[in-house]
This record gives sequence, C-alpha cells and structure tokens, in this order.
Amino acid sequence: MTTTATLHGLCRDWERWAASADRSEEGWQSDYPAWDALMGAAQTTMLQPALSAEELADVELCWAISSEAETLADFAREHLDQCWETLQRLSTSEHSAVRWQVFSVLGSAGPRAAGLLRAGLDDPDPYARRRALFSLARQAPGDARQLAERFLRDPDPYLRQAALEMARASHDAWFMREVARRLRDDEAAHVRGAAAALAQYGVGAE
Repeated sequence: MTTTATLHGLCRDWERWAASADRSEEGWQSDYPAWDALMGAAQTTMLQPALSAEELADVELCWAISSEAETLADFAREHLDQCWETLQRLSTSEHSAVRWQVFSVLGSAGPRAAGLLRAGLDDPDPYARRRALFSLARQAPGDARQLAERFLRDPDPYLRQAALEMARASHDAWFMREVARRLRDDEAAHVRGAAAALAQYGVGAE
C-alpha cells in the first residue's frame, strides 16, 4: 500500500473515529489510536511534489486537526524546501487553523515567502493576519513603518500589539518611540506592556 493510500485510509478512519470521540478537552483529536501513523503518513506525503487534489485535502485535514500541537507545522519548518509547494497551496486553505500555521512557518522561509505573507495580511481571520504580520516582521521589510501604521489602530488589540513588532522591525528609533507613545495608553494591558518595552528598545536603538 502506498503512503498516499495509507494517508487517505487513515484520514477516513480518523473521521469515523471523530464522529463519536470525546471532545471535552482541547487536543482531543490526537486521542485517535493511530495518531502517530496518521501524522507520519501526512509528513511523508507533504514531501512529495505536485500533490493531487485528494492528497492535498488529506494533508489539509491533518494540519487542521493537529493545530493544537502544530505537529505538521514544526515538520514543515524543518523541511521547508521539500514542503514549499505544499505550503504555498495550504496558505489559501479554507480552514483558518491551517492558514495561521502556514503563516507562522513562513516566517522561517526568508524573502521567498514575502508575497504569501503580504497576502496573509488581508486574511479574513484576525489570528491568521497576526501570524502573517509577525512572520513578515522577521524579514524587516523596507516598508515596515507603513505596515506598522496600517495596524496600529486595528480594532483587534493583538494586531495592534503585532504592529509594535513591525515598528521594531523598522530599526527606526524615532518611529519606535513614536509608536510606543501612541499606544502607551491603549485600552488593552498587554498592548500597553508591549509599548513600554518598545519604548525602551527604541532608546537602545539610538
């Protein structure tokens, strides 16, 4: 039996098991008795180029159900070149739990991921947008100031906090202090704390 056939069969078996599984605790998906075999088959399939629509759908399911531990995301980070084509296709998954993991992984992919991450800044899911913004900040893009400005007034406080990280990526001490000043009285305590930390970093960046 091929790896693809094994993955497809395991995915269907997981779905049958999940129909009556105890879902009372987070991460219940991994209680599936053949979980390790399922994840192993998904990993092997991800390494193959030009996956069929069926293969991609099975891999996509495995990413979605393993988001609690980010099992496949961690594997993809370690095998970026081999998984690159699959990551590109998964970045437009219909499942937000898949997309945010992909955007997180792409933070380790360097400049080639910039286009995918910029597309992620318009993702309909705020958590996926935040992961894309954090990952893009790791690349210190030339328009970091403009990107930070875009999200500084976002209704989502976690995106405002991510904007602070993009401001840090600008390496502009004046701008960092200015951004920190603008968010020092933010309604969210975690944003205020991040702004205070950025203000200190801005001083050190002189």
